[in-house]
Amino acid sequence: MSEPERESMEVDVLFVGAGPATLASAYHLMEQVEAHNAACAKTGEAPIEPPVILVIEKAAGVGDHQLSGGVMNPRAIKELMPDYKEQGFPIEATCDRAYFWQFFRNFTVKLPAFATPPFFQKKGYHVVSLSDVVKFLAAKCEEKGIEIYPGFAAAEVLVEGDRVVGVRTGDMGIDKEGKPKANYQPGMDIIAGVTVFGEGVRGSCTKQLLDRFDMHGKNPQTYETGIKEIWRVKPEKHQPGRVIHGSLFPDFLGQINGMWLYDMADNLVSYGFVTPLSSEDPNNDPHRAAQEFKAASPFMRDLLDGAELVRYGAKCIPTGGLYAMPKLYTNGAMLVGDSAGMLNIMKLAGIHMAIKSGMLAAETIVDGLKAADFSSKTLGGYAERFRNSWAYEEHLEARNFTGGNEISPIFGMHNAPIMLLTKGRGLIDNLKTEPSHSLMKKLWELPKEKRTRPPFEPDGVLTFSKEHLVGFSGTQHEADQPPHLKVADKNVCATTCRQDYGNPCEKFCPAAVYEMVDVQGKPGEKELFIHHENCVHCKTCDIADPYQIITWTTPQGGEGPDYTKM
Repeated sequence: MSEPERESMEVDVLFVGAGPATLASAYHLMEQVEAHNAACAKTGEAPIEPPVILVIEKAAGVGDHQLSGGVMNPRAIKELMPDYKEQGFPIEATCDRAYFWQFFRNFTVKLPAFATPPFFQKKGYHVVSLSDVVKFLAAKCEEKGIEIYPGFAAAEVLVEGDRVVGVRTGDMGIDKEGKPKANYQPGMDIIAGVTVFGEGVRGSCTKQLLDRFDMHGKNPQTYETGIKEIWRVKPEKHQPGRVIHGSLFPDFLGQINGMWLYDMADNLVSYGFVTPLSSEDPNNDPHRAAQEFKAASPFMRDLLDGAELVRYGAKCIPTGGLYAMPKLYTNGAMLVGDSAGMLNIMKLAGIHMAIKSGMLAAETIVDGLKAADFSSKTLGGYAERFRNSWAYEEHLEARNFTGGNEISPIFGMHNAPIMLLTKGRGLIDNLKTEPSHSLMKKLWELPKEKRTRPPFEPDGVLTFSKEHLVGFSGTQHEADQPPHLKVADKNVCATTCRQDYGNPCEKFCPAAVYEMVDVQGKPGEKELFIHHENCVHCKTCDIADPYQIITWTTPQGGEGPDYTKM
């Protein structure tokens, strides 16, 4: 197909993704411009022309793809909007009891609240639905005249020379053969003075940006896959204000997995389980780990007895910390939120850091507006602001958490408390991490008893199959379109990967997207079939594929999961 004519539009500031970081940034930017202009009569400075700001979001509605988060440190929202409660900020509950429990296969060690480790002390934090949070922030942005376009998926970074000049959105109406349908509409070029990328984890455009401008961090970024379920429990088991974090030891795969549970409004509880993707085991399966944890824990079995599953979802989180953080800016572009690695894995918390990163980016954009300059010279102020912020201090104090766990779970368990005493240093400083996919061992390198696992048999009451749970994610993709999951060489899947790793994509994907099926007329041979319509946009495949031949790209704008109330 020849290159079509594309519409284009120009804005001053473009935000890619409508998450907490970008929406907080857009709101704070307008607040800063208004404050500057109001003070100009006293300061003698020239006023700033109110910028044209646009936020684009790949989901059909703002908040539809927002899964992560839940127990939010209020520090950042207080700075962004001191009267946030009076303005109607959506709070499900406020934590008044924070626990850390150590789970074993048949019993639980329940530490009392006073013995909860400092990094899991969440008293005073807000239990929130991140979907509702971004809906609230979007409404506040629109009150300030900021345009938000849902259903617009950024597909490509636009570059001129050494400068980012905007993005191109994805084409609509292409059939699975790559041919235009009757409703074909080419993507639009959006040109901006500065583009702020807040696509979440492993965003398509962010990947392009990091590679094109060599913005990768000192260490490679590492990831974990979080499985999240919302259940409606019996009223007598609902305890608003309760927040539980814990881990399973010894776990199913010889690694440190974490869980959380907190009570929301309307007798809802949020259960989550995070599994590191930096695993040696090709059978590493985040979905299965989350299901087996429920079945193994007497506490979970009792809590969910008679309960109703409401929603399911999955999302990767960046866990590499400070040393894996990419460069935050380049000519014409900035990174915020999860795209910038703004998550404190030791505290399993990132919403407050995302909001703060957006605020710091906004303050730097004001400098750019004043100077009419969005080169690295001006945007470098963002990194300087970050280094002088409490967000940097948090990252500094958690900097060796993931590196310690990669040495071994036992080392990580001993390293974490020492990190608290040494402001993040721990037993050894400057610990290295490896790309999450690179640690996977080939099947013959494992002990014989670990090369295979018996099939997982869900009971349909407490535990469920991947296919069943996808139905609770609200995921919708049009079938007649090119798969947005690109596999560079499917022959690798049928031969080398099958032999070396046993096709781990069938295990690590939490939505049953990848399936090795029999080749018709060729007994014993298999080929890869991609159920792209199941995809919940978690990015696990893009990260954990040992050959790095799977690339997650944005589907048509508006498609994907619906994580309302997650």
